[in-house]
Amino acid sequence: MSIRRQCYEWRNVTGSPTTPFILNQYPVTALNRFYTHALSRGKAVSIFNGGIGNNLDIPAELKAYQYVVIDSIGVWPPSLHAQIVVNTTRYFQDPDNVPSRQGGIGGYIVPFPNGQNEFSAPASMFSPSILNYDYTEGLIPAIIVQPGDSWDIQVTNQATSSSAYSNTDVDSLVNKCFVKYLLIDGADSIVAKRLIDAGWPLTVENLWQYKQDLLRTHLYAGLAPLPETVEKARRKV
Repeated sequence: MSIRRQCYEWRNVTGSPTTPFILNQYPVTALNRFYTHALSRGKAVSIFNGGIGNNLDIPAELKAYQYVVIDSIGVWPPSLHAQIVVNTTRYFQDPDNVPSRQGGIGGYIVPFPNGQNEFSAPASMFSPSILNYDYTEGLIPAIIVQPGDSWDIQVTNQATSSSAYSNTDVDSLVNKCFVKYLLIDGADSIVAKRLIDAGWPLTVENLWQYKQDLLRTHLYAGLAPLPETVEKARRKV
């Protein structure tokens, strides 16, 4: 397939208190069997290969015929912030055009999962659900990663104390990040390039619309009447 919907979930969790990360595996979600690993305050950590939680053995990078469209992101807890990085560009910025000093967009704005309850460990109580009201339709406009570019999602903990728990059964104590994106490759990467050059949003609907219009144009071209000189020309048998 040339157009594929993809997602990636990261958690600061492994199955061992002495192993801070696991490679090329799904995030650990089994209750009473996981260990969370602390994130240092103010330090950005890659969710792909930052050395904490479920990681990949290579960084995210596109081939010469691939596009990625990042259109949704979420983090938890509220003290965790997520930053989208493409090459050397950090997309979430403060009003003075400096990359976000907090580390990106926070869990109060884009909670994952949406409607998560915040847990207070000392009081053993849950707060009311935190809902995503501002980014219900994802990132608009979406962030386009061009062929050959490298990209990353980095999370930064801004809590006064980072979380490290053993065998906890409270999922809201886990640091989480979720990113959803569209992967375009093969012949559809040519269509994607045409849409970008024309200034159209790179969406599944626009990709299909462009291909349908192109096919319709070729079909109608075959039904067009022939020029008079061609119509009256002698035909060779």
